Amino acid sequence: MPQLANGSLKDVNISDLLPSGFSIEMYALAAFVIFIAAVVQSAFGMGFGQVAAPFLLLIDPSLVPVPILFMGMTVSCLSAYRGRKDISFNELGYALSGRLVGIFIAAEVMIAIVASPEFMIVFACLILAAVAISMIKKRFDPTPKRLIIAGAFSGFLGTITSVGAPPMGLIYQNRSGQNVRATLNGFFGGGTIMALIVLGFYGLVERQHILLALVLFPSLLLGTWAARFIFPYIDKQFRPLVLSICTTSALLVLYKAVF
Repeated sequence: MPQLANGSLKDVNISDLLPSGFSIEMYALAAFVIFIAAVVQSAFGMGFGQVAAPFLLLIDPSLVPVPILFMGMTVSCLSAYRGRKDISFNELGYALSGRLVGIFIAAEVMIAIVASPEFMIVFACLILAAVAISMIKKRFDPTPKRLIIAGAFSGFLGTITSVGAPPMGLIYQNRSGQNVRATLNGFFGGGTIMALIVLGFYGLVERQHILLALVLFPSLLLGTWAARFIFPYIDKQFRPLVLSICTTSALLVLYKAVF
């Protein structure tokens, strides 16, 4: 812990709060990525993990997935609480039951590969799979079976990569309104809490992950606030651009892992 001088915080700087081995330059770059991802999340209601996760993995593997899950959990839970009256709890229950299955499968996979070079390969391939799912335009109604399946895939993808939105986005892509937004926020908030509990049980949540989430959270709040000023300039071409950036970053991760 940083030491106080004369009972004040005047001698404490951001480097005092960073985990060992994490430089101020790495922090600045990670904070910028979080800021951009927060703008995307605010504009489309999802996409935070898709934008942030691949780049953060390239900056430092300790940034993925736990710190992003902590940040996403906070935002989703606050949004779900605000819209709690509009949540479809029946649909939410089916989706979360599937997500729990996906989380346990993902935790078993992470135990086997998290500290190995294969993790980056699996990570990049799952990000590319998430992009592919995001591009599917077929109509899917949110039946109980589909919600459970989508929830399981979301739990698996989200736990390993912190990108769990595409499977649920596929189910709800033809519906809109406060009910859908509230239900999705409830799903991501509750699902992320479950993921962190399971990862903690498996010993995959460390003190440095919590510290990184705390010091990067201001960038998330700043991006959310700044997004309101770019809303008038966002058009339908922005989403394909986001997916292209996500694909490129995932390919960079794959290249680094292989070569």
